[in-house]
Amino acid sequence: MNIKIITDSASDLTSMEGIDMAYAPMKVCTAEREFTDDDGINAREMVDFLYSYKGRSSSSCPNAEDWLTAFGDAEHIVCITITGGLSGSYNSALSAKTIYESDHPDRRVLVVDSLTAGPEMALMAERVRDLALEGKNLEEIEAGLKTYKTELLFALESLRNFANNGRVSKAAAAAAGLLGIRAIG
Repeated sequence: MNIKIITDSASDLTSMEGIDMAYAPMKVCTAEREFTDDDGINAREMVDFLYSYKGRSSSSCPNAEDWLTAFGDAEHIVCITITGGLSGSYNSALSAKTIYESDHPDRRVLVVDSLTAGPEMALMAERVRDLALEGKNLEEIEAGLKTYKTELLFALESLRNFANNGRVSKAAAAAAGLLGIRAIG
């Protein structure tokens, strides 16, 4: 079975060896600039800008059209999104799935809410690749993901961007910075 893996850019994956893979880019937005998380992003420039930016920032998940572009003309797709608890990416991917399967009744899209972000999404994508290369179908891949468990920890150097986009109060972010507190998830 020919399977294509698609993630949003929160996975930090742009390609995978041995399987067709694509991603749908997320965005970081301010009143002055928008940064699209694709191959052309200058991460250092974005971080420097956001560090000095005094206004509000926000993020934007891929919309249904972004997902459809990533789907391309694949017959069988496994789509892994950042946790639905932090983003609307999962819901956008579900909308794209509905459109895609309606336009292509002979094709199938499996949308997976990773319930995580970053490296753990990449590990899930690698698991999907391994199952696909073993010849598993979408139902078997879905079952394999339900039993697949990882435990990753991460630390944030600063809560400043969370404060700028309203996810934590500015006072809490400032206090954490003064006390040297790092967020660990």
